[in-house]
Amino acid sequence: MPISDYCQRDVRTIPVDATLRAAAQRMADEGVGCLVAVAGRSVRGILTDRDLAVRVIREGLDPDTTNVAAALTHDPLTIHASSPLRVATALMRRRAVRRLPVVDEREELVGIIALDDLLPMIAQELVALGAVAAAQAPHGSSLDPRSDNSGPQVE
Repeated sequence: MPISDYCQRDVRTIPVDATLRAAAQRMADEGVGCLVAVAGRSVRGILTDRDLAVRVIREGLDPDTTNVAAALTHDPLTIHASSPLRVATALMRRRAVRRLPVVDEREELVGIIALDDLLPMIAQELVALGAVAAAQAPHGSSLDPRSDNSGPQVE
């Protein structure tokens, strides 16, 4: 299935020319840890709460006069909406990123996929597969739900 089936469509964005204070206020108001910085519908970067805490303070940037472009992660890795889920997980793993903006064929933002969105879904699939394996397990095996193989017995 394409990543567009899994991504969040309600992406929190901020114009690249907005101030850092406006970005921090938006994150606080909306309870999010990142904003996708855009020019129109084109992705220009990702600004995280960590960017604000580390870059802004370390570099002594004035949040009232410095724009988002000065603190964001530029040229973020994006993924096309038609890409399969396995491509998203491979990109996240290889590039050590937690979020991927999802773009369409015109390279315009259409969603975002986050590791935190994928983990519960993958866990649910593993539980379902475990149930199939348990149902088909031979009687007495460690996967047999009828047996009490909860571990070593202590007497």
